[in-house]
This record gives sequence, structure tokens and C-alpha cells, in this order.
Amino acid sequence: MTTQRPTGRSESGFTLTELLVTIVIVGIIGVLLPKAIILGLRFTAGTEKRVAATSAVGTLNRYFYGDVQSADDVTTGPACGVAGVIVHLSWTGADVVYTYDQPTGALKRVKCTDEGVVTTLLGRFDNATPTHPVTLSCGAETSCTPPMEVTLTVQSDPAAPPTALTAVRRSSAS
Repeated sequence: MTTQRPTGRSESGFTLTELLVTIVIVGIIGVLLPKAIILGLRFTAGTEKRVAATSAVGTLNRYFYGDVQSADDVTTGPACGVAGVIVHLSWTGADVVYTYDQPTGALKRVKCTDEGVVTTLLGRFDNATPTHPVTLSCGAETSCTPPMEVTLTVQSDPAAPPTALTAVRRSSAS
């Protein structure tokens, strides 16, 4: 019976070739992974802005139709001590103004009554664009006094077509 002698080499561990291949693969991953993460974060930030703008349009939609339908008068004049008025709707004893603040990108609804002022943040738009994201047109008329249709045009994304919100006022005879 012959006994085999150990060769003196252990079979555990890595060869130099395996080690070099592993270092190259880890290096490639280490270079590409941060770039992929940065790209993903940029995409996420853009998506968040679009979702926020869409949400602002939805919230504006909820308030705008009811306000216009019940308003006694529609103008673009100042009210409630608010600057940047887009549209001013008034009733006996109450005023509502929709306003856009360029520095913060905030679209707000401000209601003034004898009891006080209530401000509702409708949403935020990208304030990097030089134009207002919400503009007013009053039906076929150039003046807002007294239109039967009031349209707010919302440009929430410069790359997308604008959204037009048109509300019809009640007739003055009702």
C-alpha cells in the first residue's frame, strides 16, 4: 500500500489572476455606481416637481370652479393686501384672490372676510421659469368685468401643453 504525500500546496485561497479580475470588476462598479445613483436622484427630483405641479392644478381645480360660479364680481384688482393677484373674486362681505409668489413658486388662495384672512397653499410650481405658471383670461372678453366664463391657464411643465380651467359664472338674474 502506497501512501500519497502532500504536495506542500494548499488548495484554499485565490490565485493572482482571480484577485486581479476581482479588483478590476470592483473598480468598474465603483466608478459606474455613483453615476447611476446621481442620475436616479436627478430623475426623482424632476418627477417630484411634476407631481407637485399636477397636485397644485388638482387643488386649484377644486376651489376655482365653486369660487367662480358663486362670485358676484371678477376682476384682477388687488384685495386683502395681497400682491401678485391673478384673479380677484368678490361677494358681499368677502373676497377671494388667487395669487402666485414668484420667489417661492407658491400658488395661493386668499379669502378675506370681516372675521379675518384665510390663506390656502394650493401648491408649488418650479420658480426657475421667468413666466407665471398661471394666467387669467376672461372668456372672449379682454376685461374681466363682468365675464360669464373665466379661464385660468396653468403651465405646470414647460415641456407639456398648458391646462385650461374654465368656469362659468351664474347669471346675475339668479
